Amino acid sequence: MSRARKSNLDFRHELSVDFVQALAADWKENGTAVIARVRQDAPDKYCELVAKTVPKEMLISSDRASGDFSDCQSQADIAIRLLKDVGVPDGCATPSMIEAAVEAQLLFVETLEKIAKGN
Repeated sequence: MSRARKSNLDFRHELSVDFVQALAADWKENGTAVIARVRQDAPDKYCELVAKTVPKEMLISSDRASGDFSDCQSQADIAIRLLKDVGVPDGCATPSMIEAAVEAQLLFVETLEKIAKGN
């Protein structure tokens, strides 16, 4: 490898290290406030951040303990719980998502009733 190329790679590596260290320092100082501000100012971006950052398995497994629907008061409550079970972060289900999930539940129940009747 030429001396100039090696020097360029060393410079890039040093620049990357400096950038990551500066980013980490900034995050320690401002991260919590930034997350709160994003949640308030752009809830869709906040949900996107959660979905991209937290592994889906963690989101699903954290809700598994609450897989009992006894505290649900409506079809919409059940829909929200089911949407959370498939990875929609808490509080991120839109009205249209909830409506579609309720329709899917009703279709599922209707199909089960047909099966039960032998059809």
